[in-house]
Amino acid sequence: MAPVQIGSDGQLVPVGAPTSAPQPPPAAPATQGVRLSVLIEFLLQRTYHEITLLAELLPRKTDMERKIEIVQFASRTRQLFVRLLALVKWASNAGKVEKCAMISAFLDQQAFLFVDTADRLASLARDALVHARLPSFAIPFAIDVLTTGSYPRLPTCIRDKIIPPDPITKAEKQTTLNQLNQILRHRLVTTDLPPQLANLTVANGRVKFRVDGEFEATLTVMGDDPDIPWRLLKLEILVEDKETGDGRALVHSMQVNYIHELVQSRLFADEKPLQDMYNCLHSFCLSLQLEVLHSQTLMLIRERWGDLVQVERYLPAKCLTLAVWNQQVLGRKTGTASVHKVSIKIDETDGSKPLQISHEPPLPACDSKLMERAMKIDHLSVEKLLIDSVHARSHQKLQELKAILKSNNPSDNSFIETALPTLVIPILEPCGRSECLHIFVDLHSGMLQPMLYGIDQSMLDDIEKTINDDMKRIITWLQQLKFWLGEQRCRQSVKHLPTLCTDTLHLSNSTSHPVGNLSKHRLFIRLTRLPQYYIVVEMFDAANSPTELQYTYYFLSVSQLEGEDGLPCAQLLQQFKPNLEELVQDLSSGRMVRPGTKRKLSGEQGATEPKKPKRSGEMCAFNKELAHLVAMCDTNMPLIGLRCELSNMEIPHQGVQVEGDGCSHAIRLLRVPPSKGVGEETRKALDRSLLDCTFRLQGRNNRTWVAELVFASCPLNSTSSKEQASTRHVYLTYENPLSEPVGGRKVVEMFLNDWNSISQLYECVLEFSRALPEMPSYLSLFSEIRLYNYRKLVLCYGNTKGSSVTIQWNSVTQRFHLALGTVGPNSGCSNCHNIILHQLQEMFNKTPSVVQLLQVLSDTQAPLNAINKLPTVPMLGLTQRTNTAYQCFSILPQSPTHIRLAFRNMYCIDIYCRSRGVVAIRDGAYSLFDNTKIVEGFYPAPGLKTFLNMFVDSNQDARRRSVNEDDNPPSPVGVDVMDTLMPHIPAQPTIRGQGVYPPLTSPPTPYHGNVAPSPSMMPTQSPGNIHAANSPSGALRAPSPFGPTPSPSSLGISMGQTSNFASPHGALDPSSPYPMVSPSQRTGTWPGSPQVSGPSPGARIHGMSPGNPSLHSPIPDASHSPRAGTSSQVMPTSMPPPRKLPQRSWAASIPTILTHNALHVLLLPSPTMCVVPGIAGSYLCSPLERFLGSVIMRRHLQRIIQLEPNLTIVNSSEPGVIMFKTEVLKCRVALNPKSYQTLQLKVTPENAGPWSQEELQVLEKFFETRVAGPPFKYNTLNAFTKLLGAPTNILRDCVRIMKLELFPDQAAQLKWNVQFCLTIPPSAPPIAPPGTIAVVLKTKMLFFLQLTQRLPVPQEPISIIVPIVYDMATGLTQQADIPRQHSSSGAAALMVSSILRRFNEHHPARPGECTIFASVHELMANLTLNPGGRP
Repeated sequence: MAPVQIGSDGQLVPVGAPTSAPQPPPAAPATQGVRLSVLIEFLLQRTYHEITLLAELLPRKTDMERKIEIVQFASRTRQLFVRLLALVKWASNAGKVEKCAMISAFLDQQAFLFVDTADRLASLARDALVHARLPSFAIPFAIDVLTTGSYPRLPTCIRDKIIPPDPITKAEKQTTLNQLNQILRHRLVTTDLPPQLANLTVANGRVKFRVDGEFEATLTVMGDDPDIPWRLLKLEILVEDKETGDGRALVHSMQVNYIHELVQSRLFADEKPLQDMYNCLHSFCLSLQLEVLHSQTLMLIRERWGDLVQVERYLPAKCLTLAVWNQQVLGRKTGTASVHKVSIKIDETDGSKPLQISHEPPLPACDSKLMERAMKIDHLSVEKLLIDSVHARSHQKLQELKAILKSNNPSDNSFIETALPTLVIPILEPCGRSECLHIFVDLHSGMLQPMLYGIDQSMLDDIEKTINDDMKRIITWLQQLKFWLGEQRCRQSVKHLPTLCTDTLHLSNSTSHPVGNLSKHRLFIRLTRLPQYYIVVEMFDAANSPTELQYTYYFLSVSQLEGEDGLPCAQLLQQFKPNLEELVQDLSSGRMVRPGTKRKLSGEQGATEPKKPKRSGEMCAFNKELAHLVAMCDTNMPLIGLRCELSNMEIPHQGVQVEGDGCSHAIRLLRVPPSKGVGEETRKALDRSLLDCTFRLQGRNNRTWVAELVFASCPLNSTSSKEQASTRHVYLTYENPLSEPVGGRKVVEMFLNDWNSISQLYECVLEFSRALPEMPSYLSLFSEIRLYNYRKLVLCYGNTKGSSVTIQWNSVTQRFHLALGTVGPNSGCSNCHNIILHQLQEMFNKTPSVVQLLQVLSDTQAPLNAINKLPTVPMLGLTQRTNTAYQCFSILPQSPTHIRLAFRNMYCIDIYCRSRGVVAIRDGAYSLFDNTKIVEGFYPAPGLKTFLNMFVDSNQDARRRSVNEDDNPPSPVGVDVMDTLMPHIPAQPTIRGQGVYPPLTSPPTPYHGNVAPSPSMMPTQSPGNIHAANSPSGALRAPSPFGPTPSPSSLGISMGQTSNFASPHGALDPSSPYPMVSPSQRTGTWPGSPQVSGPSPGARIHGMSPGNPSLHSPIPDASHSPRAGTSSQVMPTSMPPPRKLPQRSWAASIPTILTHNALHVLLLPSPTMCVVPGIAGSYLCSPLERFLGSVIMRRHLQRIIQLEPNLTIVNSSEPGVIMFKTEVLKCRVALNPKSYQTLQLKVTPENAGPWSQEELQVLEKFFETRVAGPPFKYNTLNAFTKLLGAPTNILRDCVRIMKLELFPDQAAQLKWNVQFCLTIPPSAPPIAPPGTIAVVLKTKMLFFLQLTQRLPVPQEPISIIVPIVYDMATGLTQQADIPRQHSSSGAAALMVSSILRRFNEHHPARPGECTIFASVHELMANLTLNPGGRP
């Protein structure tokens, strides 16, 4: 809306528009209009200004005044804005009137202009133009402008009126100010100046008057005339409210301006201007201070003090009266109680004084400083004034309480702290500051409040109530607190010790025992490590000293009947000697103590000066005597208990002895009881070498005993640097069980067990030390004594001394325990002797000879290192049951020098470790007692003797000879026949004393005296526990398929020796250093020959798993067994007769002597001999595994030929040769005569057919390297035989595929390498379990190929499995339709199917033609996959 105004005729016209009427005369000015926006802005500014004033002034007014001011403000503002609203509504509705008025005004203005123009022209023509003349031309000015470009001829009046004059300089200004300062000083000297304005400053032409806490005024004069009045330049009010003002000014600027004008008017009019100015400002400031104090009081009541302070009367600008400690308000008393008042007023007689303070009742004259603080208000804080007032009154109250204490105890040492009104009362002297009773005065209420560290809050509440009601009753409480504090001191003194404190102890005989007569002020301290002992502290009042105590200490022992949960029974109560600690200290310092004196913990009597309590950190509260008693009992009682146990067990000793400057105790044994089972000579030698045996306590818990044994003349010298001294110290540590008393019988028994272990090992060491000079040199080089500390003997052996054996006696099992390990560079590896650890341990316990043990370790280390390289991990897919795992080699230790190797639960090899670096190997399938019998479940390995002879060293005395006939005995009873006989065999009963498994070794059945044993028969031990629970071999070797067997010692087998260093096994040939023991001679050496039953296969024997056959021959005749009468075993009568061979010794049962190097070559995995490396398999195995695997495959082939209808067996006179034929081929299978490690196939066509010599060689080579080679799988051989029975055209195509597999380099143009899968691989489509036969021949032929992509770059090639189906009727070759799981393999299958389909379309099959090879060749040449993708 355009701004409007009211014209001279009363009409609205726009602002600035000319009016048509003549200008009104000056006496009657026209009414000017106002812009609506300006009007609204003025109203808003006025409202905001009033709100600001209210916000600053209202906090200092009462609640009712604030409400009234707010209502008045709201009413005024509402009326104002209602008028504005009416004006706005009118202005919005007057649009038409406004337009008409503007039109009318515009027309009037135009008419006025026309008339005025005519009038002015007429006047000009008549008056002005009559005398008008042209001026002369300004020639000088024109020349100046044209020549100089400037106009210098302007009148000087223009410069004087427009351009200001130059300012004065600083020097002139400073001179003027100095003159003005002189004028001001003169005026002040000649003027009557009030004394309150003496604090003045004259500077810069001004005088500044400052009255602290009130105001600051700055004045000056405008001239040097004495009559010129003072001019007030600046006024500042110095009254501040630091508590409630929030840092803001208390006086508004408008109020300050008003006071400024008022004071200035007084300065102009008054005769004494400065006095009048002071009176005016001082009166205002006092009123403001009183208002501030009143506001602080209201806020104090509202926020903190509440009813504890009350406003009795408030007169603005006159007085303020406050009431505190009103007992009626507090509810403590009723009636006319004294009320403490504080009055603040302005002195009416002398207005120049500050605010005056008065107290009712008057303050006591107790402390001048407190009085002075309570009578001043210059800080302008009502709370500080009240605190100063009640502080002074609190000090008076505490003085009254201290007087009561002084009257009861003249030597009272209590004192008052003035910083915070507190009375500090020592309860028990000497007293630390934290142990004093502090009585405070609550400044708000005036009540006494006690405080004592560690006391219960309920007791403090009782004390507070009592002393506020009657101060004199504090004496009774101090007596109770004294005993309480004495008890707390005792508790704190033993807090760091292993104790448990209690006020009461419930005893079953407390009424009859003297412990019940103790005073009520007592403390029971239980020794936690000795729970049957207590220290009792009894407390008494000290005579003539209310702040001291006397202590009496007792030793109490209790007993708890075993198995009862009732109360303990008190036994002994004995008082400690007085001044025990002083006696100990005086004796140590050379001073004696007067006997009979009692020691007080309160210090010396008759102290002349009262002492203040010590600060915290001092040891005044520590009961040194009690701590000494507890520590002494806790330390000595275990030793006393041990001394009693030693005495009860009749072990002589010296009692408890003090060592190390009196800081430790020990018990020395005079003689250690002899150990049982140790020879008399060993006992005497051990007693002579034992110099000292001492028991000590170790550690903080006093539950750890250390027995120190000092030995001299050690029989062995070890390489350890710690064992080179002339004496040896042996430390035995025993942890006392928590359930046993410290120093009880258990510790002595553990020590005697350790002493027995030392004695047993010492006897073994003595024998070893005597044999050391006679020990062969090679054993000395083989081993060394690494450590002998009387508890264990550690021997390191081997070429690098990297293996160790630890010998120690186990007191729990009463046997020697051997531990094997590795040291030095071999640390972390497995010890090779872990396999025979159990057998070594049995041998050593039977004959504890260290030399014999080293001999066995030396003879067996190299063989066991070789044996450890054999694979023992179970494998899948070795037989028809593809999901059953079979262990390749099972290592079965029979004795320390006899290791049995079981190969796939069929063949067994016995290895006997002998001296001079040789081993004897035989076929373990033959019985040890009769070569004509074979062990049930095992089969002889044909050709084993010939195979082993290939590794015989020519330097040995063993001879090669032809054993072809002896290596191939007639086949024993077949498996099927045995299976038909087994159901009639009853279950085997459990053998008592030998576990649930029967012994597995048996003597020959016809064991008569006239039957001479075979010369090759070798005495052996029965199979030991293969994987004992405590044998490390159980964790290192794979689980054996055979059940556990008894140890050699359990069967009564002993081993003869030719010397002290002979190995514990018999000789096998005349060159052996071991004797030959015949059966007739064994009757004297062996307590009884091993009585063994020949168990049936594992599936029918109790306690054996299926498929785990036993180890030895069938059941012998019980009537001829030397142990038939003592054995609890029942011989079954329905047992079938044993399988017998012709009565001759077969070559494989005769041991073959091999060197350790030959055994290493025999058992070390190596590439196959006589096979081209390019076509050999990737599976590395040892020569022994290849030989046994080939024998197994030959055995499998016999069974497969019988089951396969397309194959016919052909009788052969050659031993170890299998001959069979198909429709067109004759086949001969035999071991490779050069190495006996591979199975070779020789194929001959029946008639002159399409077969070429190259194809036959490919077929033979494929059989040798891919079929009959490692890992020797039954299904692989079965699948190959199925291929041999296939039609000729199909077999020839398969042979051509085999050629591509064997010689991939001959087809360089192909993109893929091929592998003929005889068993289903794991990555094949899910048609059958992996390992199943992958060749099916019916009306259609199904087989699997693995294609591997040829890549020129060195990266992982892509392999796919392709199932091929060949239809014999139609001649079509296509991919088998098998659902795929993976999308990538599915994409590859689609591409394969597409290529084969396209090939069949372009090359239709002709009758009699096989398309297998052509299709596969097409696929290998044209199949293309993304190298980055995986099928």
